[in-house]
Amino acid sequence: MSELPLRAPERRIQTNPYDVDAWNLLLRESQNRPIDEARSFYESLVKQFPNSGRYWKAYIEHELRSKNFENVEKLFKRCLVTVLNIDLWKCYIHYVHETKGQLTSFREKMAQAYDFALEKVGLDMHSYAIYTEYIAFLKKVPAVGQYAENQRITAVRRVYQRALLTPMHNIDTLWNDYCSYEKSVNNTLAEKLISERNKDYAVSKRVEKQMEIMTRGLNRQAVSVPSRGTATELKQVEMWKKYIAWERGNPMETEEYGSFAKRVVYAYEQALLCLGYYPDIWYEAALFLQEASKKLTDKGDVKLGQFMTQETLQLFERAINGLMKESKLLYYAYADFEEQRMKFDNVKKIYDKIIAIDHIDPTLTYIHNMRFARRVEGVNAARTVFKKAREDKRCGHQVFVAAAIMEYYCGKDKTVAQRVFDYGLKKYGNDSEFDRAYVEFLMHLNEDNNTRVVFERILTSSTLPTEKSTPIWDRYLDFESIVGDLASILKVEQRRKEAYNNGSDVVNNSMLVIDRYKFMNLMPCSSDQLRLIGYTEERLNDSGNFSTPSASKSSTLGPQAASVIMGGGGNVEIAKHGFPRPDISQMIPFKPRVNTSASYHPVPGGVFPPPPAAAHLMQMLPPPSCFMGPFVNVDHLIGTINSYQLPSSFISNGKEKVENGTMLGPMLVEDVKKDFYQLLATTADPNAVVKSSDLANLSKRKRVDSEDDDDSGTASASRDVYKRRMNQRTQD
Repeated sequence: MSELPLRAPERRIQTNPYDVDAWNLLLRESQNRPIDEARSFYESLVKQFPNSGRYWKAYIEHELRSKNFENVEKLFKRCLVTVLNIDLWKCYIHYVHETKGQLTSFREKMAQAYDFALEKVGLDMHSYAIYTEYIAFLKKVPAVGQYAENQRITAVRRVYQRALLTPMHNIDTLWNDYCSYEKSVNNTLAEKLISERNKDYAVSKRVEKQMEIMTRGLNRQAVSVPSRGTATELKQVEMWKKYIAWERGNPMETEEYGSFAKRVVYAYEQALLCLGYYPDIWYEAALFLQEASKKLTDKGDVKLGQFMTQETLQLFERAINGLMKESKLLYYAYADFEEQRMKFDNVKKIYDKIIAIDHIDPTLTYIHNMRFARRVEGVNAARTVFKKAREDKRCGHQVFVAAAIMEYYCGKDKTVAQRVFDYGLKKYGNDSEFDRAYVEFLMHLNEDNNTRVVFERILTSSTLPTEKSTPIWDRYLDFESIVGDLASILKVEQRRKEAYNNGSDVVNNSMLVIDRYKFMNLMPCSSDQLRLIGYTEERLNDSGNFSTPSASKSSTLGPQAASVIMGGGGNVEIAKHGFPRPDISQMIPFKPRVNTSASYHPVPGGVFPPPPAAAHLMQMLPPPSCFMGPFVNVDHLIGTINSYQLPSSFISNGKEKVENGTMLGPMLVEDVKKDFYQLLATTADPNAVVKSSDLANLSKRKRVDSEDDDDSGTASASRDVYKRRMNQRTQD
């Protein structure tokens, strides 16, 4: 494999197992090979992407071409129920139709296959083909006798009415077919049945249009891969979550909670086909199933509630046995779900399963396992779990802290808790986080002497490096400032200074004394004075511990050390020099946009809002969606006008005369004259416009033409019968 070219698909897959393009290249090659040679590749493909419907479909179709029907059925059993891909289910129906035609029970098998498909993917917006094929199949079923004929009519009507309850593409065609069918069966009864289903059709049509808008841009053929944080992926995630939220809003306005819950669950299932590596989607789907199960049970639909509970179990199992097999979040959620159902043995199996994964840190799992054992069986059972955690070399110091706190609060015995801390100190004495947790616990017990002993034990130990002792010295000084006298405070402060100087850089007394007098966010100096001194405080954790100046001294010299006086926030530090430094990480390039909303704020990339007057005008204008075209390429239009050359015949030399009826460019001469005379009529000083004899001649000719028009108008009026009679009556 290492001898392959860098651009070879096999080499790319070796470097990145989730390179979908490389897998597709190999898939095209494998489709032209015999199935016996390509089967190993297909197995690797579906193992890498177990929820990709199109890869399963390609594998199955290759087996079908080779007439390996037994293998096809095994593949359908592996993927059909868990991968709700509409194309895969269409392939399943095609397989049943092609392979079961010789059986005597073909019609029963085919009807079962259609019902099974509609039960799983009948809510899909692209399920029109399955419904129509099922209806056509039922219409062709021979019926002998009136009873059989009625049974067939009832079956066809049932599928039609089920389809009309589903927002899907081509719902109008399906409605017209249903109306025609009812009229062909019984024209008298058809009007009543059609009027009863008209409301369902109207709702489905309305929701289908909304759904088309909501799902526009969704890539349903995307393959689940770990997130790379690209803009395209984030956009797809946002669109899927928006679509799920829309489904949870009950757009069909149905009062039947079961139907509503099925639509939401199907939306989650479709999202998981593309976002299988997002644990939040899995958890939200499982949480909705749990809520739906509880609500259905409360409403009296116990059967459907139990079905939702089983769906929750299957969802968790698919997650931890599939793409999310290393997600501790889903393991813990699954364990809590089983604990709610009082299935304690299953909870233990879940925790044991994730602990058995070698390359996953089991510390957090042991902690939750201890808490579960304490809730169910008591403190002694939790101690048994803690014993297993101590024997596991992969565990961190956090399990000792959790066990000690549990002993103190649940066992009500501070002696046992302190012994746990002492045992952990022997093993993790070089870990400053564990040491800080130990001294915090002792300070909470309000035992001054024991606390000082532990402080001295930790700080004088050779196991804790000097650079890691900084937070311990800070906490020691805080402790002495609270309970000690001035002599002990000065002594600890001097020892701390010596520890800092022996560690790395030499710090001044002014910077250290600030730690003695500060309290929480209250400082003994102003911001300007702190800046001049060069003091920097940075909160290390939520417990209120602070780092020393030397710990973050080097970070103040970076280009992002903007002054607090300049309004910096978050991780912005005080510059230790005598002038503020700009935070260049906030600089953005100047890149104005023409089409920018008035409320748009500058973001990295350089977009600036329009001026206030233009923004006000844009708010009053209709939205861009109201304009449906035509759209003009302005740059192309201006370029065409600039490059256009008028013919020489259109340009007058000042001596030629043009007659009426001739063309001057795209306009008649008389039209040009008319526009020009209107310009003269509206001009305050026509003489300033008419300066040549040609214009004067044009003006004279215009007056003659006007007189001729008046004469012709009179002649035409005299020939008008109605006007002639009116003139005669006036004369009489």
